[in-house]
Parts: sequence; C-alpha cells; structure tokens
Amino acid sequence: MKMFYAQWKAETLRIIRSPFFMIFSIVMPITFYFLFASLNGPELKIGGTTWGVYSLMSMTAFSLIGTAVSQFGIRLAYERKEGWIRQLQLTPLPMATWLSAKLASQLLIHLCIILLLFPVAAFVYGLELSFSKWFLCGLWLLAGSVPFLAIGALVGTMKNADAATAISNVLLMGMAVAGGLWMPLETLPGWLQKAAEWLPSYHYAKGAWDTLAGQTISMENIAFLISCTVFFMVLSSYILKKREAI
Repeated sequence: MKMFYAQWKAETLRIIRSPFFMIFSIVMPITFYFLFASLNGPELKIGGTTWGVYSLMSMTAFSLIGTAVSQFGIRLAYERKEGWIRQLQLTPLPMATWLSAKLASQLLIHLCIILLLFPVAAFVYGLELSFSKWFLCGLWLLAGSVPFLAIGALVGTMKNADAATAISNVLLMGMAVAGGLWMPLETLPGWLQKAAEWLPSYHYAKGAWDTLAGQTISMENIAFLISCTVFFMVLSSYILKKREAI
C-alpha cells in the first residue's frame, strides 16, 4: 500500500505540474465551452434542458477524453520510448501497482476537472440544476472515462512516441466531432449520425445528456462502454505480452 500511495502521489503531481495538462485539459475545454455557449445562447432549449448545461456536459466529456487518450496515452508511449518502463521492471515495484497508481491518479485528475468546470460554468451563466443531477452527471462522467483510459493504454503501446501523439490527437478530434461533443448530433449529416452510434464518445456523452433530460441512462450506453473497456484493455495487454515475448 505504501508503494502504491507513493507512486500515486508522484504521478498526480507530475500531471498537475505539466503545462500540457493546464492548456489542453483546463484552458481549452473552458474556452470551447464559453465559445459554443455564447454562440448559441446558454438559454437555448435542447434535449430537455438548456444549451448552457447541455454543452457543459459535452465539453467536460471532451476534456476527460482528452486527458485519458492524449495525456495518459502519450505519457505511456514516451515512458516506453525513454526506457523508463524497462528500468521500472528492475525495481521492487510490481507493474500492476505502477499501472494501478497511474489509473488512480488519472481518475483523481478527472474528478478535479469535473469539480472545476461545473462550478465555473454554473457561476458564469447562472446554470440551475438539482443537486441530484449535478451529482449523477459528474459520477457518470467520472466512471464513464475509464474506457478512454483503456484507449489511452492502447495508444501507449506504440513504439513510435511521435506517431502516438499524432494518432491520439486524431482520435480525440474525431471522437469529439463525430460523437456530437462540439455540436448537437442532430445538426450533423445523416451518415455521421449513424456512425456516431459506434463511437464510445457518443455513448459517453449521451449518458449525461439523458440524465439532464430526466431519463435513465440506457443499458445500451453502459454495455457499449464496458465492452470498449474490456476490448481495448485486452488488446493492449496482448500487444505488450507479444512484444515482451520477442
């Protein structure tokens, strides 16, 4: 437990002190949120709620996906490139403890992002939601970010760290636009709306949107995200084991 705590603390401080984290996980989502909310007007009615609240959930989802896929995945790729992981295998620290600490620190960062974005948006636009909806949306966004950590782990298996950076950014932008995070899915072309149903970003954000509308989160959304988590974790584990065997 002491090794886990020490590693978790080190990972958390490392993330917080990164300029990349501040820009892409805090500044960019807040900027995008205020931009999109002001363009359409926060009081615009959409999906059983207002655009101000609807887009807040979208931008929070975008921020958490970005930290999971880009930051987490790219960091793993560079640690592998620099030989840090190979050196770590020579220490008493079990790899399972190291990875668990990384995931736990990333989830803590996700929680901090939620606790920052929600109050800022609520204060600026005077958003009004019941405590239960704030809580349920935050809980869903936190728990639902796990599949994207699995995608980040897959990105982190890449040998070329520069390629991992490029691919993670393409994945992030693709899931944001096609998943309906930057604009309502109804405004996108029909073929893109159908494609969104196969993207984890859509099922992730939809859980929050449905909660805002007073609806129960669909089992389809939950099952899809769980399936993605299992698939990408198994795939990344397979790639790593195969590489170690060579």
